[in-house]
Amino acid sequence: MYTVLVPVDGDGDRVDAQLEAVRELAAGNESIAVDVLHAREELDFSAEDIDDVAVGTLEEELTELKGLPETVSRIATALREAGVETDVHAATGRPEPAILDAAERFDADLVVLSARRRSPVGKAVFGSVAQSVLLETNHPVMVVPS
Repeated sequence: MYTVLVPVDGDGDRVDAQLEAVRELAAGNESIAVDVLHAREELDFSAEDIDDVAVGTLEEELTELKGLPETVSRIATALREAGVETDVHAATGRPEPAILDAAERFDADLVVLSARRRSPVGKAVFGSVAQSVLLETNHPVMVVPS
């Protein structure tokens, strides 16, 4: 079984690019399994940061955060409809370590990332999830443009 890790965020264009790449892989390989991963940042606040007025708003935001972005269900549904064995996973924390950990845990044969088009200066100043994963993983990585 050829295992593909597809880390996704909430950007529809990037997810569409990843979906197309995985569909092409699946067309040439009948025994493919996909692990879709969404990593979300941890909430960082203390009880002192909350007042009575904000409690209702905070509860609404927490309820919304429990669910995964629409892009996760979109790619998982499309892959399943194409006959690709697909599992969905969620992680809490920064995307880079979550992706690296998932690639190891699932023994991924390939990690399919989609990257924003950014200038070299933009990458150096702000960093890049794709760049970090490329530099730190021992697994093959396919980066598709969005």
